[in-house]
Amino acid sequence: MVASGTPKTVLLVDDNPTILETTSLFLRARGVHVVAVDTALGVTALVLRHHPDVVVLDVMMPALDGGALAAIIHGKKDLRAIPIIFYSAMEEEQLHRLTAKVPGSTYVAKADGLEALHSAILAAGPT
Repeated sequence: MVASGTPKTVLLVDDNPTILETTSLFLRARGVHVVAVDTALGVTALVLRHHPDVVVLDVMMPALDGGALAAIIHGKKDLRAIPIIFYSAMEEEQLHRLTAKVPGSTYVAKADGLEALHSAILAAGPT
């Protein structure tokens, strides 16, 4: 069950099918509605269709990396307010620099685990 003030819908984008499935199952078990996709292509349309409370992006993806995808999402006036969480295996210093470039974003290192991601999602959600 999702507690009051927490996100109800998370769009999760990761090209690794194992991480995508594991993360989706973990979040769903905590009452979060997850829309999971394994490619960055077409994500803007999914954001418009599902109106997620939070977008969780892997950074290192083929075709379009998470940083470029975040810029596209936040480049649309109607989508700028959606919090973005980068969930990546990149070094923390690189993740810190990336979030500094993307307003309204934060990061969780994959090494920090799914509980850390869940906490970040709860913190990023609407109040």
